[in-house]
Amino acid sequence: MLLQFSVSNFRSIKDEVVLSMLANENDDEHTEWLCSVGAERLIPVAAIYGANAAGKSNILIAMAVAIKLIRYSDLRGINNTLPDVVPFLFDEEMHTQPTRFDFIFVYKGKKYQYGFSADKYRIMEEYLYAYESSEATKIFERKGMNQYSFPEDDEKRFNEYAEKNTANKLFLATATSWNCAETKEPYMWFAEAIDVYNFERIRSEGLNIIEEADQSLRDFLMKTLKDSDFNISDYTFEDVPWTLAEFRQSGMSDVAAESLQRQMLEDGGKRYRITARHAIRTKAGNQYFDLPLQEESSGTEQMFFGAALIKRAMESEKTIIVDELSAGLHPLLLQAIIKMFYDKELNQTNAQLIFSTHDISLFNLDLFRRDQIYFVEKENSTGISTLYSLDEFSPAPVREDNVQESYLQGRYGAIPIISLEDTIW
Repeated sequence: MLLQFSVSNFRSIKDEVVLSMLANENDDEHTEWLCSVGAERLIPVAAIYGANAAGKSNILIAMAVAIKLIRYSDLRGINNTLPDVVPFLFDEEMHTQPTRFDFIFVYKGKKYQYGFSADKYRIMEEYLYAYESSEATKIFERKGMNQYSFPEDDEKRFNEYAEKNTANKLFLATATSWNCAETKEPYMWFAEAIDVYNFERIRSEGLNIIEEADQSLRDFLMKTLKDSDFNISDYTFEDVPWTLAEFRQSGMSDVAAESLQRQMLEDGGKRYRITARHAIRTKAGNQYFDLPLQEESSGTEQMFFGAALIKRAMESEKTIIVDELSAGLHPLLLQAIIKMFYDKELNQTNAQLIFSTHDISLFNLDLFRRDQIYFVEKENSTGISTLYSLDEFSPAPVREDNVQESYLQGRYGAIPIISLEDTIW
């Protein structure tokens, strides 16, 4: 589970911003939603609001970039750059400073803090700490390419891993690739237990999950679709093989078509057909009609694949991060998705959901606690994005406060300043 993420000097983010999933201990509203991990109480869902171009996506992109740098570190050639590391662009002094990422998380019952700083050429700093108690225990620290600090008892072994590392690779990944026990679990959290999604990623991963669906997942999908009022009573999933005729129709010779078909099969190039079955009442009585899933609405597709992703996340203690979750989905469906993460019977592993949205219909204290609502605001004169919580606006929760109306009136900031009165259309 994610406890906290912070980033600085990245895109529109100049100074450090912090997204915390730690619950406010002074807020006694909806404590039944909270997850307990040791002495920590965590929120299972966080929503990020803000105007267009305010930098909401940059918070989530920062997480995605850090995760990608960790996962694919071992594949990086010695001369490869780190092109996704983009500093704050509206201050020339920041161009020469590194971008910093920091995660605090719990994985398999153990708390860790991992972070690093980098420019587009090399890793400047890196560290990993474990918490056996309230005190942090150093696993490793790194400054630049060759300056490492390890626990005295592990120094010889860790130095062997360090000799295999390069300036543009993360030691966490390098040590893990050489079977370092101390770094394996933290690395696996980044590899398997946290992910950032857009719709295309939801679709592709949902496909993979549905391809291997057992009866439990199938039952969950059908119940979710039924409860969401999509009138889908069943679905079929089948592989669709590539045929020579399809390649020949594009004007290829037989030899080229056979070669391409063979290459597609060798590369694992698969395609699928998903058909949704609808029960329709006609003059002849109840009949079933099958419709290809791609003919359904984008919201139906998103709910179908998203439900598979949610089910898998709740089986594996995963943190799901979605940019613009509300795209294509009715507000009531969004509420249903959020409430899945509050359901202790369904979400037994304490999976988490973090998302950005413009949907103010969700902005109410019956669906969120104050510490679950975040805002991103950009100062146009400086281009700097800041992140802050609704919780910062009140020392104690006030249930009577109409937070939706207050937000639209600009009390919390993070809304566009619109001046269209004199515009001629």
